[in-house]
Amino acid sequence: MPALRVTILRQLYRAAYWTLWVFSLVAHPRGRGVKGLIRNDGAVLFVRHTYGPYEWELPGGGQHRHELPAEAITRELREELGIEVTNPVPLGAGNGPRQYRNNRVTFFTIDLASRDVQADPVEIAEVRWSDPTDPPRPLGWYAADVLRRARAQL
Repeated sequence: MPALRVTILRQLYRAAYWTLWVFSLVAHPRGRGVKGLIRNDGAVLFVRHTYGPYEWELPGGGQHRHELPAEAITRELREELGIEVTNPVPLGAGNGPRQYRNNRVTFFTIDLASRDVQADPVEIAEVRWSDPTDPPRPLGWYAADVLRRARAQL
């Protein structure tokens, strides 16, 4: 993808993110999303998005209407990281913090045989495999929540 196009699309994503963030302060909309705790040989995959706060999160995204959570995590990981998931294991679900308290997020664990991922340059600024007991900082809220939930499995 040409660099100029990536730059423009990143700016559009950033503008959309902050517009929705401001809207969420007033309206507290309901939403559904998914996050994946992707593991390989004791390490967990973290991503830093090109939009939003400069935090490390777990990959995932929004769940479309009439889409099952397992379908959503499969689609999001294919779009963002170029990986095909066939067996996401549910880890639980929870609501977001503060103005995102009406967002319901379903968490999955996914074991990969390889650390080879192809990050979408528009959405993903950086990927990092890290020891889950020493994740990159600053760590996003959802990532911290999922790591707490999964501590016994790690």
